[in-house]
Amino acid sequence: MAQTAAQKKAAAQKAANQQLLAKAEAALSKSKAKLSALENPSTVKASDYATRNAGFEATGEIRTPEEIEKILNPPKVAATPVAPVDTKFPRAGTIIRYKAGSLPGTRIAVYADGKGGEYEGAEELITVVPGSGGGNLFAPERTLASDTFKNTLALLMGNLEASQPWVQEIFNLASGFYKTGSTIEEALNLSLYDAKAKGMAPAFTKRFDGVFKLQERLNKGEAIEVPTIAEFIKSESAIGDVLRQAGMADLANQEFLGTVLGLGKSVAEVTTLIDDTFNRIDNAPEALKKDLQVAFPGVSRTDIAKAMLLGPEGAKALNKKIEGLTVMSAAKSQGIGIDTATSADLAARGYDYTQSLTGFGTVKRLERGQMLGKMSGIDLTQQEAIASTFAQDVKAQDKIAKIAEEEVGRFSSRSGRLASQNRSTAGLI
Repeated sequence: MAQTAAQKKAAAQKAANQQLLAKAEAALSKSKAKLSALENPSTVKASDYATRNAGFEATGEIRTPEEIEKILNPPKVAATPVAPVDTKFPRAGTIIRYKAGSLPGTRIAVYADGKGGEYEGAEELITVVPGSGGGNLFAPERTLASDTFKNTLALLMGNLEASQPWVQEIFNLASGFYKTGSTIEEALNLSLYDAKAKGMAPAFTKRFDGVFKLQERLNKGEAIEVPTIAEFIKSESAIGDVLRQAGMADLANQEFLGTVLGLGKSVAEVTTLIDDTFNRIDNAPEALKKDLQVAFPGVSRTDIAKAMLLGPEGAKALNKKIEGLTVMSAAKSQGIGIDTATSADLAARGYDYTQSLTGFGTVKRLERGQMLGKMSGIDLTQQEAIASTFAQDVKAQDKIAKIAEEEVGRFSSRSGRLASQNRSTAGLI
């Protein structure tokens, strides 16, 4: 049967080792012969002892005078020309990368063949796992007990999930990471990504799909924090409590909560959306509720909450939008149409629905002043009426006062009475 590339390489290495061993044995035999000659008085001159001893003191080895002379004055050797090396491809036998082995804790080296191709070596144990401490040695005696793993999983995810069929697959993956020095929780987190990459335990990876969505955003350069499994479950639980307290227990399920977290909404942000924004909608007058349902389509309070939580806006942006819609709805209730910019400006000034409703009632009554102003050549716009009512704009208030004076004058002349000194706007509103 033809040998594989790996077998050929192993045979070549064995032959090289045998050659080295033969050379070492020959050198040893030669050294023994020299030592025997030095110990024979008939072959050693008395004058050689000083040189021999000097060599021993300097090098720790017994050498002949000729050998010491060569060491002190080595012959000059001409430089051997080095043939240029083709750097287009890595040298044959160079490890290019490692790929995952068929079992946890194993890997397969991928070698260059020197011609642009590559070949795989034998499967081997992973002996070093990179880390901040420089790596942890593989310790085959460090094994993860199945019961210990399942108990830890039950503490994190509950007994029901710890008894699912996919637990054994995750245990097999986690065992490999545990053997290389990871804690059980670290091994579990690493197993999540490993299972996703290998297409294993789909029910488990789907359970934490929100984690992968956040990881994708992080990989694209977004400044976002990706939680661990324990942190993800803790956030799910906290958001679930907020929804249950708001009377929406049907939304407190893993699928919906995972989707919300996958959008990057934090527990604090969800709490703000529900406690502030949603409760404002929930307690709003019927007219405002109808307008808000147009902005957040849905037939029930749960649908509105889902639209809010799954929408692209953050809590602050969504609050601003709803505050603006609140002012616009109050104006609409009084028969006044305003644009988004005006409603946003009034909302920023702190006007809520009730205050806006009162203010736009005044603006509506000032419409009579607009008609009276035209009779006197004074142009009073709706924006000026709004500015006078909500912002106490001096110029707009002066216009209204002048229109009131003109109206008082006309009324006095029609009734035959002197013009009233009352400069109020009572006749206008």
